[in-house]
Order: sequence, then structure tokens, then C-alpha cells
Amino acid sequence: FISLDGNSLTSTELVDLGRGHYKIKLTPEAETKVVKSRELLDTIVKENKVVYGITTGFGKFARTVIPVSKLKELQENLVRSHSAGVGNPLSPERTRMLLALRINVLAKGYSGISLETLHAMIQAFNASCLSFVPEKGTVGASGDLAPLSHLALGLMGEGRMWSPKSGWADAKYVLEAHGLKPITLRPKEGLALINGTQMITSLGAEAVERALSIARQADIIAALTLEVLKGTTKAFDSDIHSLRPHPGQIEVAFRFRSLLDSDHHPSEIAESHRFCDRVQDAYTMRCCPQVHGIANDTINFVKNIINTEINSATDNPMVFAERGETISGGNFHGEYPAKALDFLAIGIHELASISERRIERLCNPSLSELPAFLVNEGGLNSGFMIAHCTAASLVSENKVLCHPSSVDSLSTSAATEDHVSMGGWAARKALRVVEHVEQ
Repeated sequence: FISLDGNSLTSTELVDLGRGHYKIKLTPEAETKVVKSRELLDTIVKENKVVYGITTGFGKFARTVIPVSKLKELQENLVRSHSAGVGNPLSPERTRMLLALRINVLAKGYSGISLETLHAMIQAFNASCLSFVPEKGTVGASGDLAPLSHLALGLMGEGRMWSPKSGWADAKYVLEAHGLKPITLRPKEGLALINGTQMITSLGAEAVERALSIARQADIIAALTLEVLKGTTKAFDSDIHSLRPHPGQIEVAFRFRSLLDSDHHPSEIAESHRFCDRVQDAYTMRCCPQVHGIANDTINFVKNIINTEINSATDNPMVFAERGETISGGNFHGEYPAKALDFLAIGIHELASISERRIERLCNPSLSELPAFLVNEGGLNSGFMIAHCTAASLVSENKVLCHPSSVDSLSTSAATEDHVSMGGWAARKALRVVEHVEQ
């Protein structure tokens, strides 16, 4: 089990939850906060106060007061109407991440969700009862409304769901097959379930964790390439990099020194050209600490943003039980993870870009002093000729995908939501760039 409290979940743990490695439970402290937050909302309803999203409509309809007798219907209608996404469903792994992250945010105790509803969500997660969540449809403010609505719809027993036991089927029957009941929404609970940046952030967590693995692999691959091309290790001298002390640059240079020829680990290849007349190597080898370094620093920067977002309350309005009031704000705006993930795509792409140029050096006999395309009997055999073409095509695709989606904004909801992040596309295309770099 992983205990969720809304404050300490990491991107690494979230990816593990998506892979089904752990189940979820709440900490006692989180349960206490959730109960107190709900008690305040129940008081607001009993006293017939006018509060956005609790006793009013939403967006353009924020000034429309809803009768108490229709507050349950209000929340149900919200989820149904906002379940308007399109495209292929998220994979079970990514849907698990989305559900786990929404549970974590609600566990902070600032959304007004009832403990009963939150426990029902946890039971669904632990049974891998996963709603049909289309990948397209969010503009990233007011949160990821469409995908989170689809997530909530399945929990209500409507739409479609998937589980390992049932496969795809009507949500009501999937829940029944696991001995679970559909959730019944109380005032504000529909809004609490769908308002937030969890789609952007959960996909972003996967992207940044995969990027971390790529960065480590890139250093090893580059070091092997330098060895084969009879490059020098002098460019990785620690004194050089101490004069430009970026953390990533220093770390990558250290990795190269650890991997390549040294007094402790002598290399026969390095010894064979120790007294050659070559003074320095091409930039694709010599400048790896500088190029790979900023990619590493970018990944770490983005991971910090994502980990903060994972443990942030991104609902609206926020319910402050200790102050006895609700406050409308803008924490649902996805600009933070959107900008970070656009940055991640650009940073991780450069690892593929410089790697493709090293492949060219390996395959080109005029640069490598190796057989053309690294094959014997060239002509009869083509070797890595087309493998290099594939690498070039992926790098070219990434150049287009690296155009930032978060520089765009289209006004929605009758100009109530007049600036949006486009973070959903930032997350999805960051994952596509990561996939291309892996390939």
C-alpha cells in the first residue's frame, strides 16, 4: 500500500501506482481533514448560503442560484454534460495514474469531498475499475474538465469501464462485478471530482520519469560512441567543468570519466591511439557534458514542478475548514505543468538530436575510419544505412512536436475562461517526444 495524504506523493510513486504495483489507503490525518472540510460544506447548504459551485451554476452560469432540492441533480448534470472528450481512451496504466492523483488531491482536505465518496474512489482504484477517459478534450483551465468528468462518470455507474476481470463493459456492471456501488454525489462533489490539473500532471509524471531513464542511457551510449570513434577524454576533465558549474554539466562529465579510460579502468582502444595527432573531437562528442547537462537540468526542473503539482489543491472554490469559509481562486489553471512539459519536450529532444549526429559519424567511413554503415561486404549488405534514416525521421518529427502548445490560448465558456493553458496537448506531445527519443 501507499498511504496518501495529499502532501508527499512523488512522480516515481505515481508511475508505480499506474503500473499496479501498489494499492492505496488514506492516512488518518487526511481522513480528519476531509471530514472537517465536508462538515463546512454541509453547513453552507443547510444555511442556504450562495456559494459558487455549491448552490450556483458553473462558469457563465455562476450567478444562477440553484434550489436546495436540485443540488444533487446539479452535480450529476455537471459531470454528464462535461463528459465531452473525444479520441482513444487512456491506457489502464494512465487511467490508474489519473485516478490515484485525483484521490491524492482530494485527500488534502480542501475540496469538500465526503469521506464516503473518497473511500469509494479508493475501492475502485484498488479493484482496477477504470473509467473510459478519452485522451482529447482538455484546454487545461478550468482544469482538465472533460477527462476528469469521464473519470467521475464511470464511478457514478454511467458510461463505460474497464477492469482486468471484466474488460470493457457498462460501468454499472463492472462495479457490480467487483462488489462495488456507484457513488452518489452530494453538493459540490461533482465539481470536486472534475476541477483540477490531474490529466496534465499524471501524463507529465510519466514523461519526466521516462526522461530520467533516457538521460542516463544517453550518457552511456555517447560514451561508448566516443570510445569506438577513438575520441579523447580530456574534454571531461573536472577542472574544465568547475569553471562553468552547472549541476547537469558537472554530473555528465563525471559519468563520462567514470565510464571511459582511466588509471583505474584502462581501455585498450584508448591506449591504441594515445599518441595520435588528433587534438580535439567533434562537438557531438566533446560537448556532451554541455548538451546532455542542460537536458538533465531541464528534467530535474520539470520534475520539481510536477512533484509540486502532484501535491497541490487545484480545485475551485477551495474549502478552508479552519477559517470557516470557501474562497474562489485560480489554482485549476494548468500553466505551470503546461509550460514545464513544453520545456521537457525541448530538452529531451536534444538528446535525440545529438545522438542522430553521432550515428552519422559512426556510419560515415570518412568520419569514423570504420566500415561504411558498420557492415562487412558493403553493397551486398546495407548495414545500418536505413536505421540512420529512421533516427533522422524521428528527430525531424520531434522538431515539429517541440513547438510549445502553451503559447496558445483560446477563450472558452463564453469568455469566462478567457485564458487557458493547452496543457493537455503539452503533456501528450511531451510523451510522444519521449517515445521518439527512446526509439
